[in-house]
Amino acid sequence: MPFPILIQHGFVYGLVLSILFTIVLLGAVFVNTEIMLNDYPPDVKKAYGGEKNPKTRGQKRIFSLLFLFVLFGVLCYSMVDLGRATELNFPILFALVFVEVFTFNLWDLLVVDWLIFNTIQPKFIFLPGTEGMAGYKDYYFHFKGFLTGIGFSLVSALILSGIALIIVNATR
Repeated sequence: MPFPILIQHGFVYGLVLSILFTIVLLGAVFVNTEIMLNDYPPDVKKAYGGEKNPKTRGQKRIFSLLFLFVLFGVLCYSMVDLGRATELNFPILFALVFVEVFTFNLWDLLVVDWLIFNTIQPKFIFLPGTEGMAGYKDYYFHFKGFLTGIGFSLVSALILSGIALIIVNATR
Protein backbone atom coordinates (compact mmCIF):
# COMPACT_ATOMS: atom_id res chain seq x y z
CA MET A 1 0.00 0.00 0.00
CA PRO A 2 1.38 3.42 -0.90
CA PHE A 3 2.38 5.38 2.19
CA PRO A 4 0.32 8.52 1.33
CA ILE A 5 -2.85 6.41 1.04
CA LEU A 6 -2.09 4.74 4.38
CA ILE A 7 -1.60 8.16 6.02
CA GLN A 8 -4.82 9.45 4.43
CA HIS A 9 -6.72 6.40 5.71
CA GLY A 10 -5.33 6.93 9.21
CA PHE A 11 -6.09 10.65 9.11
CA VAL A 12 -9.72 10.11 8.04
CA TYR A 13 -10.32 7.56 10.80
CA GLY A 14 -8.37 9.79 13.20
CA LEU A 15 -10.87 12.56 12.47
CA VAL A 16 -13.77 10.18 13.05
CA LEU A 17 -12.16 9.17 16.36
CA SER A 18 -11.62 12.84 17.26
CA ILE A 19 -15.19 13.89 16.55
CA LEU A 20 -16.67 10.96 18.49
CA PHE A 21 -14.27 11.54 21.40
CA THR A 22 -15.19 15.21 21.45
CA ILE A 23 -18.89 14.37 21.63
CA VAL A 24 -18.28 11.97 24.54
CA LEU A 25 -15.92 14.41 26.28
CA LEU A 26 -18.23 17.40 26.00
CA GLY A 27 -21.12 15.19 27.04
CA ALA A 28 -19.19 14.12 30.14
CA VAL A 29 -18.33 17.70 31.07
CA PHE A 30 -21.91 18.82 30.39
CA VAL A 31 -23.28 16.08 32.67
CA ASN A 32 -20.74 16.69 35.44
CA THR A 33 -17.60 18.84 35.14
CA GLU A 34 -15.95 16.81 37.91
CA ILE A 35 -15.68 13.83 35.56
CA MET A 36 -12.72 15.56 33.89
CA LEU A 37 -11.36 17.19 37.07
CA ASN A 38 -7.92 15.59 36.69
CA ASP A 39 -7.49 17.24 33.29
CA TYR A 40 -8.02 20.80 34.50
CA PRO A 41 -5.07 23.20 35.02
CA PRO A 42 -3.40 23.01 38.45
CA ASP A 43 -4.68 26.38 39.73
CA VAL A 44 -8.26 25.45 38.87
CA LYS A 45 -7.97 22.01 40.49
CA LYS A 46 -6.41 23.51 43.62
CA ALA A 47 -9.10 26.19 43.95
CA TYR A 48 -11.89 23.68 43.39
CA GLY A 49 -10.52 20.98 45.68
CA GLY A 50 -11.51 17.33 45.43
CA GLU A 51 -14.64 15.72 44.10
CA LYS A 52 -17.79 17.05 45.70
CA ASN A 53 -20.49 15.21 43.75
CA PRO A 54 -21.08 11.65 45.04
CA LYS A 55 -22.18 10.56 41.56
CA THR A 56 -18.85 11.48 39.94
CA ARG A 57 -17.09 8.15 40.45
CA GLY A 58 -19.87 6.14 38.81
CA GLN A 59 -20.23 8.65 35.99
CA LYS A 60 -16.46 8.48 35.37
CA ARG A 61 -16.74 4.73 34.91
CA ILE A 62 -19.57 5.10 32.41
CA PHE A 63 -17.77 7.74 30.35
CA SER A 64 -14.47 5.80 30.55
CA LEU A 65 -16.26 2.82 29.03
CA LEU A 66 -17.69 5.07 26.32
CA PHE A 67 -14.18 6.43 25.58
CA LEU A 68 -12.79 2.89 25.33
CA PHE A 69 -15.69 1.76 23.14
CA VAL A 70 -15.10 4.68 20.76
CA LEU A 71 -11.32 4.16 20.71
CA PHE A 72 -11.36 0.42 20.09
CA GLY A 73 -14.40 0.57 17.83
CA VAL A 74 -12.84 3.12 15.48
CA LEU A 75 -9.39 1.49 15.55
CA CYS A 76 -10.78 -1.99 14.87
CA TYR A 77 -13.06 -0.79 12.11
CA SER A 78 -10.23 1.14 10.43
CA MET A 79 -8.00 -1.95 10.55
CA VAL A 80 -10.72 -4.15 9.08
CA ASP A 81 -11.36 -1.55 6.39
CA LEU A 82 -7.66 -1.29 5.57
CA GLY A 83 -7.32 -5.08 5.63
CA ARG A 84 -9.75 -5.25 2.71
CA ALA A 85 -7.31 -3.25 0.59
CA THR A 86 -3.92 -4.56 1.65
CA GLU A 87 -2.05 -7.24 3.57
CA LEU A 88 -1.72 -6.10 7.18
CA ASN A 89 1.71 -6.27 8.80
CA PHE A 90 3.30 -4.57 11.80
CA PRO A 91 4.65 -1.44 10.03
CA ILE A 92 1.29 -0.81 8.34
CA LEU A 93 -0.68 -1.35 11.54
CA PHE A 94 1.75 0.78 13.55
CA ALA A 95 1.56 3.66 11.05
CA LEU A 96 -2.24 3.43 10.94
CA VAL A 97 -2.73 3.45 14.72
CA PHE A 98 -0.08 6.14 15.24
CA VAL A 99 -1.67 8.46 12.66
CA GLU A 100 -5.14 7.94 14.14
CA VAL A 101 -4.09 8.53 17.74
CA PHE A 102 -1.78 11.41 16.80
CA THR A 103 -4.61 13.01 14.80
CA PHE A 104 -6.79 12.82 17.90
CA ASN A 105 -3.99 14.29 20.03
CA LEU A 106 -3.61 17.22 17.62
CA TRP A 107 -7.41 17.71 17.42
CA ASP A 108 -7.60 17.64 21.20
CA LEU A 109 -5.00 20.41 21.42
CA LEU A 110 -6.31 22.66 18.65
CA VAL A 111 -10.08 22.15 18.83
CA VAL A 112 -10.97 20.88 22.30
CA ASP A 113 -8.32 22.61 24.41
CA TRP A 114 -7.34 25.80 22.60
CA LEU A 115 -10.57 26.57 20.73
CA ILE A 116 -13.29 25.33 23.08
CA PHE A 117 -11.62 25.33 26.52
CA ASN A 118 -9.32 28.36 26.20
CA THR A 119 -11.12 30.56 23.65
CA ILE A 120 -14.87 29.91 23.36
CA GLN A 121 -15.27 28.76 26.98
CA PRO A 122 -18.88 27.56 27.17
CA LYS A 123 -20.24 28.03 30.68
CA PHE A 124 -20.60 24.30 31.33
CA ILE A 125 -16.81 23.74 31.27
CA PHE A 126 -16.23 25.80 34.41
CA LEU A 127 -15.93 24.01 37.70
CA PRO A 128 -18.24 25.85 40.15
CA GLY A 129 -16.46 28.70 41.90
CA THR A 130 -13.48 28.75 39.52
CA GLU A 131 -14.86 30.97 36.77
CA GLY A 132 -12.35 33.54 35.49
CA MET A 133 -9.24 31.81 36.83
CA ALA A 134 -5.99 32.15 34.86
CA GLY A 135 -5.83 28.41 34.16
CA TYR A 136 -8.79 28.68 31.81
CA LYS A 137 -6.59 30.76 29.46
CA ASP A 138 -3.38 28.72 29.92
CA TYR A 139 -2.55 27.60 26.38
CA TYR A 140 0.90 26.33 27.44
CA PHE A 141 -0.66 23.89 29.95
CA HIS A 142 -2.49 22.19 27.08
CA PHE A 143 0.58 22.27 24.83
CA LYS A 144 2.52 20.32 27.49
CA GLY A 145 -0.34 17.80 27.48
CA PHE A 146 -0.05 17.57 23.70
CA LEU A 147 3.68 16.78 24.01
CA THR A 148 2.87 14.04 26.52
CA GLY A 149 0.24 12.82 24.06
CA ILE A 150 2.90 12.32 21.38
CA GLY A 151 4.62 9.82 23.67
CA PHE A 152 1.26 8.21 24.40
CA SER A 153 0.63 8.01 20.63
CA LEU A 154 3.89 6.14 20.08
CA VAL A 155 3.45 3.72 22.98
CA SER A 156 -0.22 3.02 22.23
CA ALA A 157 0.58 2.48 18.54
CA LEU A 158 3.27 -0.06 19.47
CA ILE A 159 1.02 -1.95 21.87
CA LEU A 160 -2.22 -1.83 19.87
CA SER A 161 -0.60 -2.66 16.52
CA GLY A 162 1.18 -5.60 18.17
CA ILE A 163 -2.10 -6.89 19.58
CA ALA A 164 -3.81 -6.37 16.22
CA LEU A 165 -1.04 -8.27 14.42
CA ILE A 166 -1.45 -11.20 16.80
CA ILE A 167 -5.19 -11.24 16.10
CA VAL A 168 -4.66 -10.91 12.31
CA ASN A 169 -2.19 -13.81 12.31
CA ALA A 170 -4.46 -15.94 14.50
CA THR A 171 -7.40 -15.52 12.11
CA ARG A 172 -5.47 -16.46 8.96
